[in-house]
Amino acid sequence: MMSKFELGMAITFNFDLKEINEVPISDVAARIDEGVFCWGHLPLNDSGYEVLKMVGVDLDTVDRIVNNQGHGVLRFGRSAIHCTLLEAAAEGRNLTLKPIHLVIGENFIFTLCDGHSGVIEHVCDSYREDFYQHAQSGGFLLFELVDSLILDYRQTLGELAGDVESMQNRLIRNAKDKDIFQDFSILSAALLEFRNAVAVARESVDGLSNRRSKFISESAQPFLERQAIPLDRLSGDATTERAILSETLNLYMGMTSHNTNLVINRLVVISMVFLPLNFLAAVYGMNFKYIPEFGWRFGYLAFWCLAISLVTTIIIVFRRKKWI
Repeated sequence: MMSKFELGMAITFNFDLKEINEVPISDVAARIDEGVFCWGHLPLNDSGYEVLKMVGVDLDTVDRIVNNQGHGVLRFGRSAIHCTLLEAAAEGRNLTLKPIHLVIGENFIFTLCDGHSGVIEHVCDSYREDFYQHAQSGGFLLFELVDSLILDYRQTLGELAGDVESMQNRLIRNAKDKDIFQDFSILSAALLEFRNAVAVARESVDGLSNRRSKFISESAQPFLERQAIPLDRLSGDATTERAILSETLNLYMGMTSHNTNLVINRLVVISMVFLPLNFLAAVYGMNFKYIPEFGWRFGYLAFWCLAISLVTTIIIVFRRKKWI
């Protein structure tokens, strides 16, 4: 049983006889002409583009695939539908989006991506069971692809949500972390980028499920329409996580402001305590010849008694006012 595509091979589906076979990519065009539904996973390079041309995909669609490597798109062309879904992967606080191009035509679906794809790998592991149990047309592969993409989004959002929780714990442990603003901005940007990717997938699924096309069976469209619900939830969850992150940042700013206010409050108290002392020091530091206290035997002691009394009075007043 083949779980992953072998190089240069495609899969054919006979929905009446419930048969699955492997055929060389070079034979795909002939099998499509015979009315056999084919699925091929192609590399995102010239060899993959040549296969698309071989099965009759128009040059405009091929050019869009070549020139649009990183954006979501849904175009209904003359010979095929071109849909781009964005596979997501979280690495630390960074988010990586990889485009998966779907080319849907009469009796074929081709997927193209650069390098390994977890979404395609999951479809390879699960399509046989669904084919034998439920499939009536090639539309079941669209459902499988979208379902695998949703699973990929859930895992990625779970990792990002874990990063948000880690950021909160990090904030609680050390509110004086110098790198926290940069890490907050990176994670916030990743959540926004993820939400946009989910929105792109939501629009593409909505278009595939609602627009009439000879390339998509009507029996598959209701199933695709149901997939819009979990995509909406994922978009809402991503927005919620971003809001939590924003509230965490606000909490951090509040804690920083509170600590700053405590420091300023201490400085104000110290200033208020030493202000009358500065006044006394200024008075007795004047260079006048005749100051009465200079000839008084207990003048120095009286100065310190007055100073200590002023400081004590100020501290008592501040404590009663609960300023310190």
